[in-house]
Formats: sequence, structure tokens, C-alpha cells
Amino acid sequence: MAQYILKKEINPQHDDVQMLGNGIMQYASQQRGHQPIEFFAIFIRDENNQIQGGCSFCNLYGCLYVDQLWLGESLRGKGYGTQLMQQAEKIGKEQGCTFATVNTMDWEALGFYKKLGYEVEFERRGFLKNSIFYFLRKELYAS
Repeated sequence: MAQYILKKEINPQHDDVQMLGNGIMQYASQQRGHQPIEFFAIFIRDENNQIQGGCSFCNLYGCLYVDQLWLGESLRGKGYGTQLMQQAEKIGKEQGCTFATVNTMDWEALGFYKKLGYEVEFERRGFLKNSIFYFLRKELYAS
């Protein structure tokens, strides 16, 4: 009989974590006929090809799920975040997504996302230092 061991790993290897996602996608295919999730990223690079900002997202079964958006200090407030989100939404629409979601803490970019037309769908409280985690949504119209 096989023996299994539960082992905590700090900062696990990307490929190991991806194996979990692959298993979930395989199950979604079996249960609902969903295609594998497609992951995308748009990066802002400097003249030395160093990443200074970017956005990662995926087509999560018809939802554009914006996972991460980050800009280095020198790029903030100059419209780059808006450009990244617009490009992500464009790709989402091309992929047939009908809505977009993004999460942010109260001390991060709530106002930024609201300015782009995202609305708070719900909030989760109880984080350290009274932080609030917001779940936002924006309707898209696939082209």
C-alpha cells in the first residue's frame, strides 16, 4: 500500500504549484468540458529589459481574472496602470470574457479600480491592522 506524506514547503517551486492548477483544470474539463485556463501577462520593461511593472491575468472560464498589477514607483500616476488594465480587458474580450474581476486591499488601489469602472462586489474584513480586502467586478462585452 502506498504511503503519503504531508510536507509544508516554504516558497514552493512554481512547477510544483502549477501541478495543482493543472489538476484543477483537468477536473474542470471532466466535469464541465472547460478548456484549460489561459494565463497572460503584459510587462513594462526598461532599456535594459528589466521589468518595471506589469499585469498578470487569465481567462477563468469566461471571467477575466486580474491576478496581479504592479508598477515601480517611477511609473505610478503616469497612466501606465490604466494602459495595462485596458490591454488586459481587450484581451479578455477577445477571449470571450463577459466580466472582469480584481482584488485589492483598502490601502492599495481601490480608488484606481473604481475610476476604471470596477464596482465593489463584496469585501472581507478581519485582516491584520484592520485591512479590508475588496473584490471588484466590471461587466465586459465580448467583441
